[in-house]
Amino acid sequence: MDSSRGSTITRRAALAAVACAGVAGGVGAVTALRWWDRAPGEALVWLSADEHDFVQAVAEAWMPRGGTPSLSGADAQLGSFVDGVLEGMAPSAARETKLLLQALDDLPVVTRLRPYRRLPLHSRAEVLQGWLQSSLWPLRTGATALMMLIGLGWTTHPEVASIFQPHFGCGYGR
Repeated sequence: MDSSRGSTITRRAALAAVACAGVAGGVGAVTALRWWDRAPGEALVWLSADEHDFVQAVAEAWMPRGGTPSLSGADAQLGSFVDGVLEGMAPSAARETKLLLQALDDLPVVTRLRPYRRLPLHSRAEVLQGWLQSSLWPLRTGATALMMLIGLGWTTHPEVASIFQPHFGCGYGR
């Protein structure tokens, strides 16, 4: 390679870049359309079945079965709790939250060839820790916001709330 030429962009490289950008934009648009405003799953108000399963998978990865109480985040039905929280939101905020859930669920497809909700428990725990420690602030912030919703549902679950109730004289729980 002749270093005297410097870095030049050939017509072929420019056409390839334009084609790649067009394909990426088309894939992104199709994905966004597929995600936006999906119908709720059975017995759900806002979340689709996949979105509910994703929240359940995150809850279980963060709070696996064992400890006190011996209740996993999935056992606590935190996907249904998040669905109820979305019911109380403005419709635009609920749709944006659904989009966040869908985007996070699809992220591992790039590196692990399957959505988050389909990963084994140990892999889900690794991916979740990676999101929470990511140098990409939108990813870290989105994952943290989801953890806050899940954490609120966990602490107000009847089996967990009974542990906290003695510390709150004015009442506690759902």
